Parts: sequence; C-alpha cells; structure tokens
Amino acid sequence: MPRRITVDWGMVAGFSGLLFLIIAVGLIGIRQIENLNRVVSYLAKTDMPMQNAVLEMKSSNSKYAMGIRSYMFWRSAKYLEAASVAQKLDLVRSASVNFDKHLAFYAVRAGLSQEKEWVKVVRESETELRKIGNTIIATIDKAEGAPGDEKKALEGAINKNLMDFEGKLFGIDAYLGDPLQKSIQSAIDDQLSVAESGKRRSIVLLWWSLLVGLLLGAQTAYLIYRRSKREQEHRELLWRQVIRVEEEQRNNLSLQIHDQMGQDLSALKIYLGLLGRDLSPEMKEQKERIDKTKKILDGLMDKTHNISELLRPPELDDLGLSESIAALILQHKEMTGNNYNYERLGAGAFLSPEHSLILYRVVQEALTNIAKYSEAKNVEVSLEKNNDTVALMVSDDGKGFNYEEYVRRPGRRKDDKIKLGLQGLRERIELIGGVLRVCSKPGQGTKLEVTLPV
Repeated sequence: MPRRITVDWGMVAGFSGLLFLIIAVGLIGIRQIENLNRVVSYLAKTDMPMQNAVLEMKSSNSKYAMGIRSYMFWRSAKYLEAASVAQKLDLVRSASVNFDKHLAFYAVRAGLSQEKEWVKVVRESETELRKIGNTIIATIDKAEGAPGDEKKALEGAINKNLMDFEGKLFGIDAYLGDPLQKSIQSAIDDQLSVAESGKRRSIVLLWWSLLVGLLLGAQTAYLIYRRSKREQEHRELLWRQVIRVEEEQRNNLSLQIHDQMGQDLSALKIYLGLLGRDLSPEMKEQKERIDKTKKILDGLMDKTHNISELLRPPELDDLGLSESIAALILQHKEMTGNNYNYERLGAGAFLSPEHSLILYRVVQEALTNIAKYSEAKNVEVSLEKNNDTVALMVSDDGKGFNYEEYVRRPGRRKDDKIKLGLQGLRERIELIGGVLRVCSKPGQGTKLEVTLPV
C-alpha cells in the first residue's frame, strides 16, 4: 500500500503567510518609492520655473526703474534728441509687460494659499510703483514748459515722488528676494509626511520592514536635501548676479551723470558768465536773463548731484569707504547738532566695491533713522577689519524701542518704510554671507551691528 503523503497545513499556511508578507512588503516598498519619486519630480517641475519667474520679475523691475530714471535725466537734458526719450519710455513699457507676464505665469502655478497671497501683495505693490512712475513721467512733461514758480513746485514734487519711487522699489525688491521659501519647504514637508505615514502603516503591519523603510527614507531625504541645497545655491548665485548687474548699472549711470553731465553744466555756467561780462552796462535785461539762467543751472546741478548720490555716492570711489562715512557723519552733525564719535578703518585696509556700498548704505540708513526718530544726543560709529571679517557698529543713546515686537506688528506706512529699508539691507548682507543685528530696548538706545566676510 503506497505511503500516504501528509501535508503540514500549518507550515504551508505559515510559509504562505510569510511569502504573502514578503510580497506585500515589496509592493509597499515599490509604491513608497514611486510616491517619493513623484514628489521629487513634481517639486522639480514646479519649483524651478516659479523661481525663475521671480528672478525675471526682479530683472524687469530693475529695467523699469532704470527706464524711469533715464527718462527723467534725458528729458531734462534738452540738447538730447527726442528719440532718446521715446526709447526710455519703450524700456519702461516693455519692462512692465515682461513683469506682468511672469507674475501671471507664477500666479497660474501658485497652488498654496500663501503663494496666492504673495502674488496679490506683489501685484498691489507693483501697481503702486507704476502709479508713482506714471506720476513722475507726467510731472516731468508738465514741468518742461511751465513758468518759473510753477516749475520749481513741480520739480519739488518730482524729487518727492522719486524718493517715494525708490523706497517702494527697494521694498518690492526685498519682497521678491524671498518668494515663499518657507511655504515651498512646507509643501515638501507635507508631501514627505504623507509618504512617511504610509511607511509607518507598513511598519505596524510588518515590523521587519522598518530597516528597509528607514534606508529608503534616509536615501530619499538625502537626495532631496542635496537637490534643494544645489537649487538654493543656484538661486543665490542668480540673485547675486542680479544685484551685481544692478549695481554696475547704477555705478555707470552715476559716473555719467556726475562726470559728463556735471562737467557740461559747469562749462555752460562758465560760458554764461563770460557772456554776461561781454554785455554792456546798458543791456540790463539781457544780464537779468543770464542771471536767471545761471540760477536754473545751479538748481539743475544740485539735482544732478543728488541723483548721482542716490544711485551710487561718488565719494566712495574718490575718497574710499572710511572717509565717505566721515563726510556723512559730518553732514548729520551739522544737521542735528548731536555728538558723534567715529572710529574709522585703519589705513591700507581694502574692501570690495560691493562691501563698501552695503556698509555705506547701512550707516546712511542708521544715521537717518537716528536723526528722525531716536531723540539721541550721542552717537558712536566704528568700522573695524580683521583678517577675514569687517565689522560695523552704529549705536545711540536715544529712546530705543522693542525691535522684535516692532518688526512683528502691523505697521503704518512710515513704519513700513523703516522695516523695508532694514529688511532690504539685511537681504543684501545675508546674500554675501554677512549678518545684521539690531539690539534695542525702550529707554536704552539702539545698537546696530553688521559683520561681513572678506
């Protein structure tokens, strides 16, 4: 009688269960990998195009501002052809169109509520900026043929609008400088959290899948971190290039205004003086006209100097940073009557043009805020350079304020200008690896410190 083969159904069930669990673990692992790959692919397809759109908006904004400034300078120079003026207007229009195009591109791809709110704020700020720009253009055109008193009033309005324009532009640039990095990182974290939840569920069912899940998670996290770091470094490089190009344009334009146009205006004034000498004493009416023309030239020369100073202070190139700060302190001392103590940079110390301009702007912003708001009597400014860093400190004994609370609270327009000024400087300082610190308490004055690597 043949031997009957017996089947251990318990072993079969156990082996089948183990085989099923192994297959289930493999399927769950494959699904997890596919989900994570989709997350990475999605972020790669949406993040970079949106960041590139932000950089294009920043570039368009710089071109728009350059067009407004150029229109003002070239419109005031009557000896230039009308075609140059029209070309500046074309630059303004094309920059506006390009900005709107990339903002619309960003808006279409904005999926988070924070991103949509960011688009709304940028659109409103840009609308205000263009309103000021249109007002400047209209006022310049109106002032061209206006009589004396009206023209002076219009020129004053132009200068005020130009300052508002630069402040608004600086604020928008600062806002464009950090387009919802936290929100984008939050989206990454949310997507990874979903994947992690699936992995935890698989761990509850199959305890021995923990090692595989951890290895996959660690590898994926490392890849995402490395990719994010590369993209961040790439964006920072692009931002630095944008800032460098913008500063080069400002510097070139400032030099052209300060050197070429300033010399031409001075020569014209001298020529008018010579004409006045050649006139006979009986030609009083002609002499009066020449005197009025010379006064107009004086005003135009002052405006040219102020605009050149706004773009890039000429004394930075002529005197260097240390002496430029000394001149700035002397100006504020004569204006406010406060006591200023300045410890300047040692002889022979050299800083790059980018570092010098940022430090000069910090001192300029700090001294302006002290004069307007601090009610201080004594101010200290120090500039020191070590082997690999340069340190700037500006302190006062004024009324002080709670800086952290001040930054967090909703501000009025005047407060917003102060915040945007400091925030814009902070952004530029951090882009070159520096640190800006503000220490202040009510009744204990304010101290501002900047450290830059060199």
